[in-house]
Amino acid sequence: MNFRKGDKVKFLNDVGQGEIIRFQDKNIAIVLNEDGFEIPVLMSELLKIEGEYTFHDKSEGVEDTTEPAGNKESAIQDTEDDLEEDGLNADQKAHVFFALVPENQKDMLNSDLKAYLINDSNFRVLYTISRSEGDFQSLFAYGNLEDNTKVDLGTLKREQLNDFEDFSFQLLFFRKGNYYLLNPVNKIWNVKPSRFFKENTFTENDFFHENAFVYEVTETVVNLADHISDDDIDKAKKEKERKESKKQFKSSKTGNNDSIEEIDLHIQELVDDAENLSNAEILDIQMSRFTTALEGGIISGTRKMVFIHGIGAGRLKHEIQKTLNRKYPKLRYQDASFKEYGYGATMVMIK
Repeated sequence: MNFRKGDKVKFLNDVGQGEIIRFQDKNIAIVLNEDGFEIPVLMSELLKIEGEYTFHDKSEGVEDTTEPAGNKESAIQDTEDDLEEDGLNADQKAHVFFALVPENQKDMLNSDLKAYLINDSNFRVLYTISRSEGDFQSLFAYGNLEDNTKVDLGTLKREQLNDFEDFSFQLLFFRKGNYYLLNPVNKIWNVKPSRFFKENTFTENDFFHENAFVYEVTETVVNLADHISDDDIDKAKKEKERKESKKQFKSSKTGNNDSIEEIDLHIQELVDDAENLSNAEILDIQMSRFTTALEGGIISGTRKMVFIHGIGAGRLKHEIQKTLNRKYPKLRYQDASFKEYGYGATMVMIK
């Protein structure tokens, strides 16, 4: 399980909770506990606190041991995790597991089983789990599982195992920021209750200190973008926008009596590489180009000028209008032709 600075965590082997404030090394996190003390804790002994919404049918003998849903919205970074296994980009991992853990590790063949759903990915997962009842399904659990967390689905009584023929899993992956779409999962798992009366069914694993049966639900997930990072996606988007802007705004207005000059203020048209520029620096460059072009148009006697600024957040358009109102009060301006430019351009009438 991956952790980040600022994660709220519980202690698996102790009472209480806290917040990760830094990492001592790849295995130990420094946690600020509820009493204000900084303590080093093995990350294998931590459980991330996340909000989830889980349903259990009491009549089926499944105990509801989940916590109330939280309203905390996690800040999802579009960069690699601070600690990432095998050096792989986080977007390449999308694995969800269903696990059964014997409550009594000393007598696993007679113990009741704790059920968990484990999200070992940087995607959030909307999930539903149901079990077959003849031709119909009976809802077992559902919820919204945060990235790199696991949720306690309750306890399966040992004597009820024979009532479970199969589980149906439906998973939908999503996340904030840029990501490549993953196919949803619709998986049916045949339970075979007899397997849980064999000790070798429960083995050591990466998710629990106890022996457990771990079943991967996402064996059929496809469309993962191998070796593609968020930076790659951003660059592809910028290149697409640059090409589309050139195609959309390239037009000629020499066929009538009005002399119209077009000035494209997209930053890709003004500098070779804008990747390392701040938003303030980009705006300064665009406004400098706007002022220079407008002054040149006034001197040369251009009748109309169209400044292509795009839609975006509207900051550049606002600055253009503010400058026109303050420095050029005699010039009239309006939105340029919607047919030609959409909502992304302003026309200034000089004469």
